[in-house]
Amino acid sequence: MHRFRTPLGWALAAYWIALVVGTHLPPREVPSGGGHWDKLQHFLAYAGLAALLAAWLAMRHAPRRRVFLWAFAIVAAFGVLDELTQPAFGRSCEFLDLVADWIGAAAGTFAVAVGMRWWERVEG
Repeated sequence: MHRFRTPLGWALAAYWIALVVGTHLPPREVPSGGGHWDKLQHFLAYAGLAALLAAWLAMRHAPRRRVFLWAFAIVAAFGVLDELTQPAFGRSCEFLDLVADWIGAAAGTFAVAVGMRWWERVEG
C-alpha cells in the first residue's frame, strides 16, 4: 500500500491547489447554484480534501486515531482560513459554508479511517 504514497501526495497537492483557486475565484467566474447546492459543494470538496489528507498521513504514519484527528484538524483549520480570505476576492464569508466544510472534513476523515480499518482486517 505504501507504493501509493507518492501519487497520493501529488493528488493531494493538486486537489488542494484546485480547491484554493476554486474558492477564491471572483463571484462572476463561478456558476451560481446557491442554497443547498452550495452547501453540498462545500461538503463534498472538504470531504475529498480530508479523505486525501487522512489517507496520505495514514500511509506516512501508523494509522492511529491521532493521525485521523490531525487530518480533521488541519482541514477544519484550513476551512476557517479559506472562508476568512474569500472577502478579499469579492466572495462572501459564510458561517454555514464553514459548517458544511467541517461536516465534510469529518465525513472524509471518518470514511478513510473505516476503510483502512477494513483493509487491515482483509489483509491481516
